[in-house]
Amino acid sequence: MKKLIIAAMLVMTIEAQASTEKMVKSTVKNVTVFTQGAQVFRTAQVNLTPGVTDLIFSGLSPFMNASGIQAGGKGNFIILEVKQHIKYPEPPNATEGTLPKEILREIKLIEDSLLELSFNSDDLTEKKSALQLEKNMIVKNKLALGEGKSDSLPVLKDAMEFFRIKLNDINSQLIKIKRSEQHILTNNTWLTARLNDLKTYKNSEEHAKKYEPMYQVIVTVSAEEIIAGTVDISYTVSNAGWTPSYDLRSGNANSTVELTYKANVFQHSGEAWNDVHLKLSTSNPDRNNIKPELPIWYINYYYPRRELNATGAARAPIPMDEYQEKKDLAKQVEELSPAQSAANYSQIIETMTNIEFDVKLAYSIPSDGTNHVVSVKNGELPANYYHYLVPKVENEAFLIAKVTGWEELNLLPGKATIFYEGTYVGETMLNPAVLSDTLELALGRDHGITVTRTKLPVKQKNKLLGDEIVKMITYELKMKNNKNKTVNLVIEDQIPISQNKDIKVELTNDGKAIYNKETGLLKWSTSLISKENRTLSFTYSVTSNKDMPLSMY
Repeated sequence: MKKLIIAAMLVMTIEAQASTEKMVKSTVKNVTVFTQGAQVFRTAQVNLTPGVTDLIFSGLSPFMNASGIQAGGKGNFIILEVKQHIKYPEPPNATEGTLPKEILREIKLIEDSLLELSFNSDDLTEKKSALQLEKNMIVKNKLALGEGKSDSLPVLKDAMEFFRIKLNDINSQLIKIKRSEQHILTNNTWLTARLNDLKTYKNSEEHAKKYEPMYQVIVTVSAEEIIAGTVDISYTVSNAGWTPSYDLRSGNANSTVELTYKANVFQHSGEAWNDVHLKLSTSNPDRNNIKPELPIWYINYYYPRRELNATGAARAPIPMDEYQEKKDLAKQVEELSPAQSAANYSQIIETMTNIEFDVKLAYSIPSDGTNHVVSVKNGELPANYYHYLVPKVENEAFLIAKVTGWEELNLLPGKATIFYEGTYVGETMLNPAVLSDTLELALGRDHGITVTRTKLPVKQKNKLLGDEIVKMITYELKMKNNKNKTVNLVIEDQIPISQNKDIKVELTNDGKAIYNKETGLLKWSTSLISKENRTLSFTYSVTSNKDMPLSMY
């Protein structure tokens, strides 16, 4: 009797220590999206019994990183273990066995019907060919063509009567065949469409999904009593990320520039994010965090090697400069050989400070791999406006906005779409890593400012000694402000730069412009009141051989 009691107690102890499995229903509540990858946060309501329980979170992403799984929760229980698990369902012996019998029966009946329609169609084709052959023989008969010789008129009348009756009969049968063919075609089209629908269902993803591997996270917990609580898990997934883009809007030439910061969020992780709270992070969890170390850097004399060519003869040693140049070129090719992709783009982003944008609105991001626009924030940027004129190229002015204060918005490199007075103007790229403290935006042409560039008659003279000739070239720039307000102008022009020591170019009258000797650029900054006209001029001299034609390019 004592042995039976001890055995029963041992069984009860083993059963108490064994864990029970429990499937839990979880939902995605929060997602932190990185430039590459994302961290998904799921939560589930659980009811626990005393003992150890394996809580199974199912329907998770197949691109989950096992090393990044974490678990937590609220309630009087202890989390013992967290692990990833892949469940491989056993497929049935035959695919047909997984489909309803009615669908299988309908597929078989439709296939038989299509086969019978095919036979009927072939039969009609043969009958039609025979009738058409008979009709051709009658039509081509010499009597029907009026070429036959007849001894009497009654014989000819009997022949024509026969032809008429026979042709009418043949045509009537051909019409019946045509109707039958149309009927067969209609039935065949309908049955084929129905069969395709049934086969699509048979091969559908939902039907096949039942037998795909299921990616799970098992959280083992221990409770001392019956309790209710919540269990949260988080894990990182690949096949997700975001890139920034911007809208820049200006209402008029006196307003600030409104910047709309947007994120193009994409994911193809295999699970839908429905009504989730998003955080956008500029970091990348896959980035290498190993501290770099500098190896020993050796220096020595260079000893050129004699290399053999294809014929076996020794080639001359490569000069040091050329050798180093080839090494540098090879290194550049090695570094640039992979295709440029989003990975290169994200590396530029990673050089910026890690920032998180907490998006207040809930968003749904399906697992379709396409971009979904998420609004991050809006900001207003101070702007100064001026009109830019290059009369050598254009006789119209371009409105430019000089925007400041953008560096305080923590911008990342991205495409910006520009709108002025509600009209789409164009696109530009914002890259805070290379921009100065002022961003210049071209807002389009302004027809209210006009400018003309006129070349005055060239004055020239020969030098007393030598074969040189001096030409004096003058240009006049005439501007007019047709607007009802004062405008600020920036005008640019140029004089040529000599690439020959025998050709000398000298600016003799700069017209009060700022002159850049290295580029030959002339720049004026001025303002025009409403309806004002202004004329600017500049003169330069060119000294060259009078017998040699000049080329300015």
